[in-house]
Amino acid sequence: MIRPQFIAVAGAVVITAAIGLNYALWQEEAGPAAGHEPKSAALGDKAGSTAKPSPGAYSLPAFDVVRVNPLGDTVIAGRAQPASTVRIMDDGAVIGEVVADARGEWVFLPEKPLPPGSRRLSLEMTTKEGVVVASRESVIMVVPQKDKDIAGQPTGQESQPLALKIRPDGSVIVMQKPAKEDALPISVDAVDYDDTGKLSISGRAEAGARVQVYLDNRFIGRAESGGNGVWSLSPEAWVEPGLYKLRADLVDVGGKVITRVEFPFKRAEPLSEMKPGTFVVVQPGNSLWRLARRTYGSGFRYTVIFKANLDQIKDADLIYPGQVFALPATN
Repeated sequence: MIRPQFIAVAGAVVITAAIGLNYALWQEEAGPAAGHEPKSAALGDKAGSTAKPSPGAYSLPAFDVVRVNPLGDTVIAGRAQPASTVRIMDDGAVIGEVVADARGEWVFLPEKPLPPGSRRLSLEMTTKEGVVVASRESVIMVVPQKDKDIAGQPTGQESQPLALKIRPDGSVIVMQKPAKEDALPISVDAVDYDDTGKLSISGRAEAGARVQVYLDNRFIGRAESGGNGVWSLSPEAWVEPGLYKLRADLVDVGGKVITRVEFPFKRAEPLSEMKPGTFVVVQPGNSLWRLARRTYGSGFRYTVIFKANLDQIKDADLIYPGQVFALPATN
């Protein structure tokens, strides 16, 4: 028997809400930090010496696990070239380095807790041959202040940090949710889109599980969970602005539906350019992150809009169509 699971967008899905992260915006911002450009493999300087392998000859360093508790204590683990030195960077600044073992696995435990705030983690490795290779993925992490949620609102409950992995193709993987994990056999953790309507969807299910995804009951693609229980899908179809019903079915080998999750999904009109010192009318699908990116050039400055409109933003996880927000001029 199919057991439908109808879930509310606000609680179960990370979906461009008040501080949602639109992957196209991150791609615009997340270029290499100054001073941390990947170094080219140099040729030997003596006659008869051989050239070092190019960076493209190696597997890229990658994140597998990012876990942080409300106090900022953090565990970061991943993969890299065996015996290579891996540097973990916070917005381009090195916060530690480790050596990958013979299987290419590494674990990093920061000596000090990460302070509250938003940050972008990235990786860079140096191989045994001295070739430097930068990661093509990054992790966006939000560590809340004590007694506040990730949006800065006071809360009487313990607030968990948020960690999102942004992959090279722009897809988003939720590595840690700010709320308790769902007990459902299948979840949709992130639904995102760029200004052209290209979707990126990801979630969790048992390793090796088969997932089929539908938009308004129209099949748009299938995925299979990896060994870490994460599935992701970037459908070929683009979606026009409008309201849709998104559904993910967990199916058996014969395609029979075991259970499903289903919820409404809104694709908003692309944001137009905005200037500080003006006002903006919130449209369906807008987020403080996207508004800040368009206005100030950085999504991290969503707090400027948040603080200037505290009288309207009662729940910082939600903003509503029709609200009029001030966009303060800042230095």
